[in-house]
Amino acid sequence: MRRKPLFLCQADNKLTKYDYFSYNPPLIANTGELTVREGQLFVAFSLDVDPDSNKAVKGRVDSLSYPPEKGLVRVDAAYRGLKETLQLLEYLDIPATLFFEARTAQLLAEEGPEDIRSLTNGHEIGCHSHRHEDFLGAASGIPISKAQAREIICESIDILNDIFHKKVIGFRAPYLRINRELLSLLGELGFAYDSSIINDCIRPFYMNTARLWEFTVASLRTDSGRRITSYLHPLFQGKIDTKEYVWGVGSQVQRIKGGLFILAFHPWELFIDHSGKALNAENSRQRLEKLTDVLQGLKATSGLEFVRLEQYLEMHNSGKSGHPQIHEVRA
Repeated sequence: MRRKPLFLCQADNKLTKYDYFSYNPPLIANTGELTVREGQLFVAFSLDVDPDSNKAVKGRVDSLSYPPEKGLVRVDAAYRGLKETLQLLEYLDIPATLFFEARTAQLLAEEGPEDIRSLTNGHEIGCHSHRHEDFLGAASGIPISKAQAREIICESIDILNDIFHKKVIGFRAPYLRINRELLSLLGELGFAYDSSIINDCIRPFYMNTARLWEFTVASLRTDSGRRITSYLHPLFQGKIDTKEYVWGVGSQVQRIKGGLFILAFHPWELFIDHSGKALNAENSRQRLEKLTDVLQGLKATSGLEFVRLEQYLEMHNSGKSGHPQIHEVRA
């Protein structure tokens, strides 16, 4: 069994810089449940469904929409972006994993939970905390204790279960700020996987100390030297074009057979920027067009298959001792 040092994104290096985890991914070529096709790469499209252009605020545990001085939480752009994106996914027949902030889910369900349930039908629901808490206190200045984090996450799960009537087994930390203690808590609560760690390796690994899988958020360089990331805002900002992005992901097919590349973005990015400024109709159209081109390009790439994160785990679960099974989160 190989061991490798794990570097957690935006976490306390004193706690996590050299945590060693079992690097024994669930994508063994012949597990008895699934034979990974030669030269295959799985792609998971994920959405962080949270308030419009939100940010952590000094002295507050929760986040606010930008500009934070107004003290507002808005979800108008998030809802519009979610509807546009899910309509596109239905057209392209692509499944997704939706990491919902529980507060946002509540706000979107105010007109009736049936609407949001219908809108998200066929997609996985993951947890993105309750009020987009800055768990490590990096920006808020208020680190959250393990006991407080347990209460926050359990309340989030209760809300998501009540609204969506779906099993929630995956977690993504706000701002991707996570540490060993929070990962261990997720394992204690029964989550099957986390997706908060940025890494250049797109081969998921099982964390023995936390008892859950890590599906990493990608940040890697292609053979051309260009960096591609899971999050799509560099694409929207014109820092990389769609063809190069599609080629960059596709180039990993032969390199990481059976690996998992995660795409991620915030639905509100289709209508506002990160400073909360509304985009004009042309800019919104261009962003939706770029998103469409990337998804269509990846779907047309030989050897790529779109999956929900829960589906990937189910397909590759070997059922051996020490490997997690799909189960209910204990809220």
